[in-house]
Amino acid sequence: MAAATVLEVPGGPDGVREVRVSSPERLMWPADGITKLDLAEYFIAVADPFLRAVGGRPVTLQRFPEGIEGEEFYNKNPPKGLPEWARTVMCTYPSGRRHHQLVIDEVATAIWAAQMNTVTFHPWPVRAEQPDNPDELRIDLDPQPGRTFTDAVEAAYALREVLGELGLTAWPKTSGNRGVHVYARVSPTHEFLDVRHGVIGVARELERRLPDLVTTAWWKEERGERVFVDFNQACRDRTIASAYSPRPLAGAPVSTPVTWDELRDVDPRELTIRTVADLVRQRGDAWEGIDDPAHVGDVANAIALWDKDVHERGLGELNFPPDYPKMPGEPPRVQPSKRRKDREDGDYLAPKAERDAAWGLPVIPPVSPMLAKPVKAIPEGDYLYEPKWDGFRSIVFRSGDTVEIGSRNEKPMTRYFPEVVEAVRASLPEKCVVDGEIVVIGPTGDRLDFELLQQRIHPAASRVRKLSVETPAHFVAFDLLALGDDDLTERPFGERRALLEEALEGVEAPIHLTRATDDPAVAKEWFHQFEGAGLDGIIAKPRDLTYQPDRRVMLKVKHERTADCVVAGYRTHKSGDDAIGSVLLGLYTADGTLMSVGVIGAFPMARRRELFEELQPLVTTFDDHPWAWAEQEAGTRTPRSSEQSRWAAGKDLSFTPLRPERVVEVRYDHMEGVRFRHTAQFVRWRPDRDPESCTYEQLEEPVSFDLADVLGADR
Repeated sequence: MAAATVLEVPGGPDGVREVRVSSPERLMWPADGITKLDLAEYFIAVADPFLRAVGGRPVTLQRFPEGIEGEEFYNKNPPKGLPEWARTVMCTYPSGRRHHQLVIDEVATAIWAAQMNTVTFHPWPVRAEQPDNPDELRIDLDPQPGRTFTDAVEAAYALREVLGELGLTAWPKTSGNRGVHVYARVSPTHEFLDVRHGVIGVARELERRLPDLVTTAWWKEERGERVFVDFNQACRDRTIASAYSPRPLAGAPVSTPVTWDELRDVDPRELTIRTVADLVRQRGDAWEGIDDPAHVGDVANAIALWDKDVHERGLGELNFPPDYPKMPGEPPRVQPSKRRKDREDGDYLAPKAERDAAWGLPVIPPVSPMLAKPVKAIPEGDYLYEPKWDGFRSIVFRSGDTVEIGSRNEKPMTRYFPEVVEAVRASLPEKCVVDGEIVVIGPTGDRLDFELLQQRIHPAASRVRKLSVETPAHFVAFDLLALGDDDLTERPFGERRALLEEALEGVEAPIHLTRATDDPAVAKEWFHQFEGAGLDGIIAKPRDLTYQPDRRVMLKVKHERTADCVVAGYRTHKSGDDAIGSVLLGLYTADGTLMSVGVIGAFPMARRRELFEELQPLVTTFDDHPWAWAEQEAGTRTPRSSEQSRWAAGKDLSFTPLRPERVVEVRYDHMEGVRFRHTAQFVRWRPDRDPESCTYEQLEEPVSFDLADVLGADR
């Protein structure tokens, strides 16, 4: 893989920013030979018209880490590693949940997003300064099977007439696929529901004029061979590929603004990453005047069409997207052919947003926890310092007797910790959202035990109940996201901490309030002392920090040690069987048994393939390997005893055995039993070391410290 490229991009206080593009030769469109660097250079070439379309708006990023032929996902939360110059804005979703989304203010931010493998930008129809009031109508003309782009064009010209009669200026663009998008700028005077009703009014008027060509039918089975006017693109949290955004389709097509004169003859397949920049250079941006005050209309005229349909024609609400709350007058949420006549509407599962609203909380599950980035030393400044607990990160939601325990991956863990649920009901405020850590104390009573905690995740309810008594969990609270009807996520951490201390005054085990100090000298003492109780380091939180889900804005200092380990096997990479995914490590006990202690796996792709070739001469069979089936049957812990993952059903954890003749030095934080607690990091190869000299005796042991002194401290 080629070395990273640094692009100089217009922007910043000095007029230029440098944006690093890693893996510039990664093929984003493999069949077309278009690389990540090509994508970044395209956005630079169309910077001005692209910013006219997306600038100042919250955006969702459609990302493809392995190119468009690989997996995709939509990023609403800003990706990790957000540049310091990039801005975010708090957005509210249909369920009432709120979190930050990225705002594109300059082309450097778009290039950074392209570096993060973003192919398509999906902006909200609002400005960051007024995120609840749309400033544009977006009408998506989607040809159904049997119809073509040409049919969508015909509908677009008729739509232009309708909008013109309402005093709205229509601006067309290709969708980048088979459809046409028509936009109209409006003053941000109405909220989303009103604007959606205006779009429905326009769509119904278009349908009346072209009944054989256009439909507003929500259910596909009722649309027939017509062009669907997707009115729900006007809903909150519904977005359309922006103008000048590439699409993840063969040929790298671009959703391209065109003039009305061009629309009738344009071939959308010819508007691609390779051609659109030249088109813009030749004739400029077809939407250059879209923000001129003369072209900004009043959405009230479209809403008047809706009102007329309701009051004079007896027409009512149309279906909302499936994750929206059930709205008054909305038709049933089940498509007509599947709806049972003997069931009432209430018998069907309520929409997600309606279920969320039942919480009655200002912060609704799931929420990704705020994260910390590693630093080498405890920082000094306006921080509060806390012990770093070694357990399951959990955000607890309580609304009366309803309790949910969220997790790092936003999946609920409520069923696994019934004793914590009862403690939350008994000890936490009636309505609250608390961030913390679930931990289990080991059998000696003086340190945490992560292995016992892992065993609590079990599918059998009877086993869960048994373990809740035998190895009860504790919840250590360290942040407060909501209290009563107040959303605290926008308040500074110092204020949230004070409210948390007040809310948890007098709580008893198994609920705890984590210790905190503003003295870095005390934090340094904790860093060394508390490891003996099984804790993981120190977290430093700026006092003025707002709660930012899934962003690494706190700081963490973890213990770092090295060990020389035996290379005993490998697993191949998910990309293919010619690259190393992870290397299995072992250490010898005093009696000469090779124990599995962990893995290393963070290698560049080119190195993964080189390492695969290097290790082939060491490949052996299990008959000649310390981790043979006989060892498993004797009860020794080896990777073969866990060839199926308990965390991901069906995930194959089998490995290729190697003769234990090679030694590698690795970096680790601490041990959990006989294994590294976390994935180790490669340091260097040690050809000078004898594998049999790689024993547990080399490992540094922390001084013991009573966990009760950490959990039971004065608050």
